[in-house]
Amino acid sequence: MLTDKEIISFQKNGYLIKKSKELDSIDYLQNKVFNLISKKNKKLINLSKSNKTVLFQKLHRHINKKSLNEIRLSVVKGINSDSKFYKSYYRSAAEMLDGLVGNEIAMQKKINISIQIPNDDKSMLPMHSDIYAGESPFEVVAWIPLTDVKKSTHSMFITSPKENPKINKEVTKSNNKTVIKIFNKYRKKFKFLDIKFGEVLIFTPILLHGNVVNKTKETRISLNCRFKSLLTPYDVFSKTHRNIPHFFKPLIIKPLTKIGFNFINAVNKKKYNPNL
Repeated sequence: MLTDKEIISFQKNGYLIKKSKELDSIDYLQNKVFNLISKKNKKLINLSKSNKTVLFQKLHRHINKKSLNEIRLSVVKGINSDSKFYKSYYRSAAEMLDGLVGNEIAMQKKINISIQIPNDDKSMLPMHSDIYAGESPFEVVAWIPLTDVKKSTHSMFITSPKENPKINKEVTKSNNKTVIKIFNKYRKKFKFLDIKFGEVLIFTPILLHGNVVNKTKETRISLNCRFKSLLTPYDVFSKTHRNIPHFFKPLIIKPLTKIGFNFINAVNKKKYNPNL
């Protein structure tokens, strides 16, 4: 259960970092990703008994940079075809999601992975706000690192709710080339986060965030997935159909909500749409 101090911190900063109470679930996520990467690189199988956190941080020593995207796509396919991976992901962040979002949850249907090896500019995700890409302001991102993430170019960055409106105003009028210039202009207004393996980051996608080229000597691997309260609005600023069942799937539905869904289905003679 989250403390009042933690809830206030999230409301003030737009994000919260907390050690998961379900470390077995996070271990499952890490081991699953390792096994999937090993299928694309047989040499890693001999290192299966090594500390996975340390091994992942040195992953760039064991894989070919040219094969990185192929590996990433293979991992994404593997984790999203594993029902236990979904359950473990939710359990890893359940305490925080329950306290910040609610106990009736919809989960994004696709879990994503980021593999940032040193000096790889193709893995860079420039400054952005998910809201203007069709996401709802009523959702959060659960970001789970599979390595220790250091407060540097090794990490992701995020701005504060105070600075966000001013910078975002410039970003919405820009293109991909000028976004980088805007980030450099306001770089000191962004915070690079320090997150250890076993901790979970929850943040609102309203805030501008992203990453830069990893200039450290370690690889960073992280997972991300969106969650929202089941009955909050979905398509708010655009008609991207990022709702149920296209983009989200119900994870926890209380009995009374099911009764309400069934009633609406019967009256309207169509499948219930949470946008109603």
